[in-house]
Amino acid sequence: MPIMSKKQVEILLVCGSPRAHTSEALLALLEQGIRDAGGRPRRFLLSQKHIAPCIGCGWCEKTGACVLAEKGSEHYTADDYPELLEALAYADALAIVSPLFFAGPPAQLKALFDRMQPFWARKYVLGREPASKRPAQIFILGGGGDTHGYDPLVTISRSALAVAGFTVEKVQNFVGFKHAEDVAPLPTEEEAGVLAFGELAHLRRAAATQREFAQRAVAAGGAFARFVTKSLVKQELQAELQQVEAEIAELREDAQVASPNTSAASEGFGFEDGHAPIVNQVDSEFEALKQTARAAKSGKAARPSQAKQAELDAVIEEAVAAVTGDAPADATASSPET
Repeated sequence: MPIMSKKQVEILLVCGSPRAHTSEALLALLEQGIRDAGGRPRRFLLSQKHIAPCIGCGWCEKTGACVLAEKGSEHYTADDYPELLEALAYADALAIVSPLFFAGPPAQLKALFDRMQPFWARKYVLGREPASKRPAQIFILGGGGDTHGYDPLVTISRSALAVAGFTVEKVQNFVGFKHAEDVAPLPTEEEAGVLAFGELAHLRRAAATQREFAQRAVAAGGAFARFVTKSLVKQELQAELQQVEAEIAELREDAQVASPNTSAASEGFGFEDGHAPIVNQVDSEFEALKQTARAAKSGKAARPSQAKQAELDAVIEEAVAAVTGDAPADATASSPET
């Protein structure tokens, strides 16, 4: 049984191209893979949005917010920055799809990155709690590549995304990918008969390359969605384990209060006869839950079922009732009529 999260993961895909022709074609293939894997893609095309550039005023270092988005300020700009913030806050993961412009990001994408300055100010100047880390990937496009590589694009992206709570897990090179409209179709038999052998071979190679790119893009989108889902499952399991650990700790503390002079290790936490097995059962259930969680994290087993969790909760409730002397929550008290 595959490991599944309690929610459908949402992946925000930001397309950094100013015209989004080839980039949007790659975006569509990634979205297909995400949907096939059970995720929900959401796109943010900078070719159709307007993100005003940072003016370096330092306002965010005082307030934690961007002055350009502050209604009523003399610098207020009615752009798409608030929509971007909402999309970033809701996303479980982020994908940056961008062409190379002189080994770096296009101006539109760089403007978006610069407007993440408030995230930096909140963390390093105002000392606010940093955003929780979420995974991100970068998909790089280009006609023939750049002799200087693409390290500048990757470094700038990592720096900006880190302060916004995203960790770049992988960089994928799609240099050479083309929009379907830009790939010459294979000739008919009649047309092929008048082509030179080299021309026909070139067309066939181009078509095969495009097919490989398309298949790889769909697979990459699906793999990313599954990775994000697995990450969320780990977080959910960790949260459940922390909750159980807190309940066990509280139970043991109550047991010590009930019998402060009795060794918990040797005499069942000081319970009267019949109560110690309840605590032992709690410990056993807790150990089983931890083993299941470890196996799930390594991909060898499914996450604990709701029924199993409910059973553990019931055992804990019974043990607490034994310590306090109260009746369990589902018990009904009765008294004779007078």
